[in-house]
Amino acid sequence: MQKSIPSRRKKLALFWARLVCFALILLIVLLYGAYVFAPKYAYGMCPMLNLYFQPRNTVDVLSLGTSLAYCGVNTNTLWQEYGIAAYNLCSAEQPFWVSYYALREALKTQTPRVILLDTRPAVYQQEHSTWARTVLGTYGILGLENRVGAMLACAETPGDALRYIIGLPQVHKYYPEITPDAFRFPPDNEGRGGNWKGYIEEDAVHQYARPSLVWSKEEEPLGAKQETYARKIFELAKARGIPVLLVAFPNPDYKMDHAYCNRLFAIAAEYGFDGINYNLPTLRFGLNFTKDFADWEHLNVRGSMNFSRKLGTDLMAAFSLPDRRGDIAYASYDAAAADWYARLADFQSAPKED
Repeated sequence: MQKSIPSRRKKLALFWARLVCFALILLIVLLYGAYVFAPKYAYGMCPMLNLYFQPRNTVDVLSLGTSLAYCGVNTNTLWQEYGIAAYNLCSAEQPFWVSYYALREALKTQTPRVILLDTRPAVYQQEHSTWARTVLGTYGILGLENRVGAMLACAETPGDALRYIIGLPQVHKYYPEITPDAFRFPPDNEGRGGNWKGYIEEDAVHQYARPSLVWSKEEEPLGAKQETYARKIFELAKARGIPVLLVAFPNPDYKMDHAYCNRLFAIAAEYGFDGINYNLPTLRFGLNFTKDFADWEHLNVRGSMNFSRKLGTDLMAAFSLPDRRGDIAYASYDAAAADWYARLADFQSAPKED
């Protein structure tokens, strides 16, 4: 009888070991299945996944935000002309709750000298993300605590969140679009390669008149959830000793954003953080509204280069960023910029000689 007790314990231990192994295998299969089926767009999961393959602690400027940020912050120009090591961890219509969890994940491997935070989400009033934006913004996060946290924040109900967490049920409908490249890990960032730093080209030219704004200090309240997560970003950055610079990107449609931007700037000031509103009528830096915009809010290739020259000057002045050019640890930035500038002439919105 005495020998049967250890035997039962051994069987029970083996049972639980098998159960744990099965659960882990199931989790890996579900995660990889969700990865295979998920659309691997440069404006979606690719910037997050690609960040994991960047050399540790080589991002000095981490940009978080929406399409205004990933089209506006030209990481290649910042590197080529200033030696600034910048990375765009952005996604389409990224709300502050996705920015927050993306930042938490990024800080596991990177220690930026400054965080650039796009002000655009200040105008968003919805309390949850759409299905498409949830997939784009969260499926690239590999850390389970931040992946699940982001999905819970995005979802309208706990049931919706569970479906995102399981993953595969939300993206299996993409199976007709599966190609051999879908199984590749990491993805090729829509042909840009692993050295890519998150800049995405909007390649069109639309003409606009320079907007005439009635500049005021009027403030409009942010959506409650957007404000909560903006504050979480500020608190996390402050705890890590990393300055945050708010950036209001220039765009012809800025008028509707103005009062919300004012409120976000005021909240940031509570934490000792500042920002630059590049729509200020007094801030003239050569941006041409007839040549530099792809549409009513996004900078094109030429515009991103013009804007990033000004941004680079401001960053160097405010934060004394090191010029990393020539440092072997930053060779991937050299490679990324060299590849992009080799293709520059192919973009219709690239600068043209007069």
